[in-house]
Amino acid sequence: MNQSSCSNSKQSVPFHLNRTKRKNHFANASEIRDVKENMNDTTDWISQLPEYIVHHILSFLDSPLDLLRMSVLSKNWFALTASSPKLDFDIVKFTKALQISGKPVHRDKYVSDNFFKYVDYTTSRFSKQNVSVHRFNLATILREHTQFAIIDRCLGVILKKGVHEFEIRNILSAYPLPMYRLPNIVLSVSSLTSLKIGNCELPSSLMVDDVRFKSLERLFLEKVPINEEMIKCLTTSCPLLKYFTVKDCYGFKRFSVYGHQYLQKVWIYYNHTVERIDIEAPNLCHLLLMDWEGEGTPSINLASCKKLKTLSYYEFPSPKSTGLANFSSNFPFIENLFLKLPRNCNNVKLSSPTLRRIVLHSQRDLEKFDLNAPNLHLFVYKDHPHMPPPLVTDSAQSKAQIECHITDDIDILWFHKLRRFLDKKNGFQVLKFHITANFMSVEDLKVIQLPAYELEHVELEVETIDRIPVYLDVVDALLCCCRPRSVTLRSKLPFIIFNKQSRVVKFTYGKLLQQEDQGQTNIQIVVSSCSSKTKRHFSNLNSYLTALPFDRKGQEITFIKE
Repeated sequence: MNQSSCSNSKQSVPFHLNRTKRKNHFANASEIRDVKENMNDTTDWISQLPEYIVHHILSFLDSPLDLLRMSVLSKNWFALTASSPKLDFDIVKFTKALQISGKPVHRDKYVSDNFFKYVDYTTSRFSKQNVSVHRFNLATILREHTQFAIIDRCLGVILKKGVHEFEIRNILSAYPLPMYRLPNIVLSVSSLTSLKIGNCELPSSLMVDDVRFKSLERLFLEKVPINEEMIKCLTTSCPLLKYFTVKDCYGFKRFSVYGHQYLQKVWIYYNHTVERIDIEAPNLCHLLLMDWEGEGTPSINLASCKKLKTLSYYEFPSPKSTGLANFSSNFPFIENLFLKLPRNCNNVKLSSPTLRRIVLHSQRDLEKFDLNAPNLHLFVYKDHPHMPPPLVTDSAQSKAQIECHITDDIDILWFHKLRRFLDKKNGFQVLKFHITANFMSVEDLKVIQLPAYELEHVELEVETIDRIPVYLDVVDALLCCCRPRSVTLRSKLPFIIFNKQSRVVKFTYGKLLQQEDQGQTNIQIVVSSCSSKTKRHFSNLNSYLTALPFDRKGQEITFIKE
């Protein structure tokens, strides 16, 4: 073996050799000492992590039990759990933690006593740390008077140190205990950026002391007794307020907010009569009104809110339901409108030159919806009572579009009403029809006496119809109502379109030809595969039937008149 190879072999001596050989392998004793020191330094990597990283890791834990379990990983972590900038005291999460550990969670007193011991102990440890709180959350049920004192003591420690996001909600009091009142110190925390209060009374000194919410951007009040003067006092003390939510609060009939340059969103949920809403905020962009009792729209003054583009109005069934009135004058700049209206409300008349998008949730007939919006770009109709989701629009969409999402059983008369609605000069060019209900077929489709409405494109998607004859009736009714230049069929039930797709395609192809001069019209068929995201083009029905493409993962079929 040459000298070079010997040198290489020495450098690659395995670490698992015995101690004597390892010592001989190093050039001197100092190298051995350095290696030993490095080995000792790596025995507890977790303890070497910076505090902010440990706090970040602990912030992902949802329950107190998980927090305690993680704290035993390292000798330093147990102390750090008390200095975490995010303190979450939620009795629901605490109960789940006890349940996992096998504790008797069926005993309310046992859970409550241990929860407040946990809150008191953690807060006392936190008071010895030289840190402030980024986010604090408290949600519990008060069962004894002594628990009021524990919350007061806890909040006193937290608020004195300063906090950015403060949330105290769902503070329910077991009968006959009174509602918990927040301590006055809350009003002097100038570091607050978010304040959420639920089921609590506001501090007694609210109308006397100077409120110092100089940094507050989000204010959320739920089931809080509050009057007009309190609303005025709170809002004037928050010069940077951006988002203000008042949910199921009581004690006021007028809601007035003035002089807010930064206010962007105001959401008001009310289950009592609100007579008037006055908002002076030049940058307000979204207003939500939810009328739980169906008392009707209050008098509204938003004259200065020239950036108010989105309105959400939800009204629930009540004999007093009146629907929207004076829409154009109350909301002269609205572009996006969300409506949830009961079946028994009066006819809805909307007239607005600025409206671009409407989402309507109602079980009332479409034909009774009187719409005059020459610049309307999207109209979404949903007959189920759930809350409307956030409006998502396709930025590439260039043609006026109507979408119908149907869950109730429908028949040919429903299509007749749809046809009458389309005839109200709304200028729709695209119809998307999504059905998750049953179609009650009728033999005489000629009940629609009006000529078919001209459209650029129709898209039909079904989820629950699992019989071919019923599916064909839906297609027949839709094409009696509309005369499109192209049609796309889509289904989540492979039985309809794929196993029996030739019958569906032949039927649709024939119906489209009936609408045109058969000798002058050709219909191209495009099949889009869901598995490969590829498209296959067929010049006519025969070429399609010869190939009969099939994809078990799903496909959509588009007919294009040429």
